[in-house]
Amino acid sequence: MTLKIPFSEAPAYGTPTEVQPGVWWIRMPLPFALNHINLWLLEDGEGYTLVDTGVATPVGMAGILCEQYQVPLWMTAAEYMMGRILTADLPGVRREDLVSFFDQHGLPQEKAEETGMARGGMFKRLVCDMPSAYRRISEGEDIAIGGHNWRVHVGFGHSPEHASLICESRGLMISGDMLLPKISTNVSVFGSEPEGNPLKQFLESVKRMQTLPDNLLVLPSHGLPFEGIAERTQALLDHHDERLQALWAGLEGEITARESIPILFNRELDSHQLSFAIGEAIAHLHLMMYEGRVKKRQDDTGIIRFSRCI
Repeated sequence: MTLKIPFSEAPAYGTPTEVQPGVWWIRMPLPFALNHINLWLLEDGEGYTLVDTGVATPVGMAGILCEQYQVPLWMTAAEYMMGRILTADLPGVRREDLVSFFDQHGLPQEKAEETGMARGGMFKRLVCDMPSAYRRISEGEDIAIGGHNWRVHVGFGHSPEHASLICESRGLMISGDMLLPKISTNVSVFGSEPEGNPLKQFLESVKRMQTLPDNLLVLPSHGLPFEGIAERTQALLDHHDERLQALWAGLEGEITARESIPILFNRELDSHQLSFAIGEAIAHLHLMMYEGRVKKRQDDTGIIRFSRCI
């Protein structure tokens, strides 16, 4: 089987394209290898509801839109709080904290500095000041937009409390980053939660998505809209299972998270990509650690190393 892709190509940046009456697709640029993000504009009475707002480009950004048009920001609590932490560049998420975390997991100091420069403070650079107030949304809540109910479906692992929106009367799911057509969203351990187990949370979230109607048209944050939730969720579960098996097979003696990256990623990575890759490597190692298959220790130099439990 293959996913059903009803659109052969994406719209040009900033050009609204109607995917259903009253539902518009707007693609905006990102300054990374993953060079775009999809925004979704929903007709809502005499106005519109915008799902996602892009990054600090001439158009977009929740803070600017809320201030200019006096409109409310609706988010889950954990996403809003993390956004405030990141834009404030508080201790625990600063570049120097990221460099220290990378260094502990085996990146040489010079490379850790380079990678930390690429990733550290990135959110603050790409996001203007967030609104000082918001309206909280929660799992299972129904939000009326344009005469239809959109149910909040929360997922975890990629970010603290990621909200997707499902409208069964329209046959649509705005999946955000939780369900993408070709790639698996990044799942990382961060220095602000160094003992985290986000991959377990993500896989559990994917399994919950398997119960959704398979005929929903999925509107993702990256890539093209698609149908085939059952197939795509199973592919994600299989992908991470294969990566875990490969990592287990390559876990000979003691290795750092940095040394495990070539096992998980068989391509060259730039500094920005490497910062995501090492977080994901730790996430896979932590999942096996919490399952009792792997142990870790910090040696006399402060480097964290992983090995099989005997």
